[in-house]
Amino acid sequence: MHKPQLAAAGVLAAAALLGAGVAAASHRSQTTQQAVFTFDAGSVAQSHSSSCTSTDGVYQTTSATYGGTSTSTDPRLAGSITIQARSILNTTTQLGWLSGSLHVRNASGTSTSADIDAALTSGKAVGFLRGSTHHSDGRLMASFAASFTPGGGFSAGQVGTGGATNAGVIFSSGSCSQSKRVTTTAVFALRLSAGEIVPPAGGLHASASGNVTFDLTHDTSGAITGGNVVFYLNYRFPSSVTITQLALYQGSRGSNGPLVLDAGVGSITDADGGGNLTKVVTGASASLLQAVLANPHGYYVTLTTAANPNGALRDQLENPQKH
Repeated sequence: MHKPQLAAAGVLAAAALLGAGVAAASHRSQTTQQAVFTFDAGSVAQSHSSSCTSTDGVYQTTSATYGGTSTSTDPRLAGSITIQARSILNTTTQLGWLSGSLHVRNASGTSTSADIDAALTSGKAVGFLRGSTHHSDGRLMASFAASFTPGGGFSAGQVGTGGATNAGVIFSSGSCSQSKRVTTTAVFALRLSAGEIVPPAGGLHASASGNVTFDLTHDTSGAITGGNVVFYLNYRFPSSVTITQLALYQGSRGSNGPLVLDAGVGSITDADGGGNLTKVVTGASASLLQAVLANPHGYYVTLTTAANPNGALRDQLENPQKH
């Protein structure tokens, strides 16, 4: 009378053991890998700024979206990068802080997202990332450092690597009188083509798009006193290319003119002919910035290559978006 019960118990025990075996077979061991990537995010969009004056200087508050490219041996950390950040910078002392979010996505759909908190000091952002990789299968904790301006975005960014100088600030909220609203950035959209070169670069099937951003400084009356110029391009050539110059020239459409601002790219060889290029020129003169803003159609941007020393791609400036 008891044998069926014993048999049933045996079946249940076997099933339990089988289940334990399946669980053990499907179990994934926990691992830890080093998180390292470098990036540039100098394409600025949806930028909004305001300023006010306190007892220790003028404060600039900026909310913007910055885009670019991340490079890493880990595919989860390599691809297009987007940073949405709000920064508060004392433009007198060059101290401040920023917070926001960072997203990296590659062509296969793998992605990484993280929150950023960083101190700002002397044109640098130094802080920490906390986030996760695709479908939260991995936690990301990493140091964060980059050159940063609110109007020009991030350059020479390093996550989990580098030897950035430590930075720390204490920000105390309080009264801050609103300054007269002035334009702090001007963004010129670019779409360069071979057909705009004078004379045209015949037979060249290449293109580039991006922008030139003026990160402007002003005096108390609102007059431009200088600024930085950020060049950002996404270029595509049919084969290997060596870029030798990216620059702003003075001249109307259909004519050539003098060089007025060189981005200083040096010589860059790209084996597959495609990529992103970001260059920041600091300390641009107020007179040049004022002249370009007053008559943007009288200036153009040219990308020069070793194969086309007189210019490969060009675009005439149009009226900028002002923030």
